[in-house]
Amino acid sequence: MKILLTAFAFCMALTSAAVLPASAQTEEVIIYGPHGVPQYNSWQSAWDRFEFDRHHVILGRVAAFAPYRLQVARRDGAVQMIDLKNGTVILPTGATPSPSQRVAVIGYYSHGTFIANRVILRN
Repeated sequence: MKILLTAFAFCMALTSAAVLPASAQTEEVIIYGPHGVPQYNSWQSAWDRFEFDRHHVILGRVAAFAPYRLQVARRDGAVQMIDLKNGTVILPTGATPSPSQRVAVIGYYSHGTFIANRVILRN
């Protein structure tokens, strides 16, 4: 029993001594939703360097916006149609995508169509 308590105390000391670097402390904790889609709440600095999860994030500029449809002009010039659904969150809250505005669309592919869970507009 004494060995077990000593081992427990040693493990607690190790974990409490572990300190994350300053950059890791300021990063947003990402929660994953259905389909393994990250639920970002704000623009990520890595997106400015075009570093992103290409399975769940589309970056570009708004080409057109209509109810339940968003067209995004990607960096390579391709324009992609994206479906919005009931419950798609547009951030910042209350904003409306406008042409040429930078945008990150977070979602998933379903039968060849990208379905948006979140649309994050760059300020």
